[in-house]
Amino acid sequence: MTFTRTTLRELRPTLRLAAPITAGQVGQMLLGVADTIMVGHVGTIALAACSFANNVLMVFAIAGFGVLTAVSVRVSHAHGAGATDAMARAFHAGVGLSVIGGLICAAAMHLIYPVFHHLGQAPGVVDEARAYTLIVAWSLIPAWLTASARNYLESQSRPWPAFWIMFGGVVLNVLLNWVMIYGNLGAPAMGLEGAGWATLISRVVVIGGLIWFLLAGRSAPSVRWKANVEWWREQWALLRLGVPTGLQLLSEVGAFSAAALLIGHLGAIPLAAHQIAITCAATTFMFPLGISMAATVRIGQALGSGRTELLRPIGAGAWLIGSIVMTAFTIVLFSSSHLIARAFVSDPAVIAIAAQLLIIAGIFQLVDGVQVVGSGLLRGLRDTKVPMWINIVAYWVIALPLGGWLTFSRGDGAAGMWSGLAWGIAFASVFLVLRFRAKTRPA
Repeated sequence: MTFTRTTLRELRPTLRLAAPITAGQVGQMLLGVADTIMVGHVGTIALAACSFANNVLMVFAIAGFGVLTAVSVRVSHAHGAGATDAMARAFHAGVGLSVIGGLICAAAMHLIYPVFHHLGQAPGVVDEARAYTLIVAWSLIPAWLTASARNYLESQSRPWPAFWIMFGGVVLNVLLNWVMIYGNLGAPAMGLEGAGWATLISRVVVIGGLIWFLLAGRSAPSVRWKANVEWWREQWALLRLGVPTGLQLLSEVGAFSAAALLIGHLGAIPLAAHQIAITCAATTFMFPLGISMAATVRIGQALGSGRTELLRPIGAGAWLIGSIVMTAFTIVLFSSSHLIARAFVSDPAVIAIAAQLLIIAGIFQLVDGVQVVGSGLLRGLRDTKVPMWINIVAYWVIALPLGGWLTFSRGDGAAGMWSGLAWGIAFASVFLVLRFRAKTRPA
């Protein structure tokens, strides 16, 4: 991409929108970080159980978040065209999908949990994780409702209300963790189960705050909710657009979850180290993800208003911002891997493996930023099917087979799995850039 004067001019609105979106995403991620750090002080088995549960739940959660990105695309296009009724219909359909999907996933988790005892995890891990997993599964309903409301607001370039409400949820979650995990303020010490209740309560409070804001202010949708033919038709439109994105994200998160299950065969210590590394990598990932979400909105608004000449400048600017941010994180992970690992646990064996994995995570920070921003740009163009296939090939044809071979055949342990994932991410980043260039080539 050529960095023209137009590209530099488009950096400012992208940054202005990306900053609160990124902060909100990091805030949500801090819920998991808080759980991991605070549960880590309970013991290695509890931390491994937290890793197992979060990797299972993440498959469901990310698939839903991916589908609901369609709300952002539909609302941003309608906002660019000035179609307020269409914006409201997209939001209402997103609410419907959030509730229906959340109920199905929570019920399914109760039904399939006994199967997890046959996945070859370390003794005691699956039993320890049961209560936490089932409680947090029900929190997917308020989490997905929050995503729908946040996407609705952000697509109108109004991200700050959602940020402040979600920030309050993070503070509440940490406080409830302190009370429920360790038994402070007269509460019983519930360990990992307490972390699950803290997550559920904080997510309910967050969506309650967002509902109050939408109903009390000028952000209320322009038409009222009705379960009519238009509502069902809009839900179908969201599914057509969002399911490929959900599958794209699912292929990535599913690969990391599968990697965690494979690492679990190595024992509780490598799995606990993996949880530390994946928590850190997922937290840094929230920064380019926020930029990606802002890029989706800006591309959608540009298309909706007919300003196609801005597509490439917006894309080039988003990649520039993402590259700068991820370069900074690469430096941090390279220079402070042992220090970061020691913040989570005191077990020297876990620290040693986690520090090694953090260095590998630092290597793929740059390509990870490129691929996630590229995915967001293509979503704004309503191009979701080809990126889905790029991710499936990257993670399930390249990353996991290569990582499995390095881990078990060559004997590289958890580091081998992470190396395979790094190569898969690099493949995805190259082909997503090429896809965006092809889709925005001047006629």
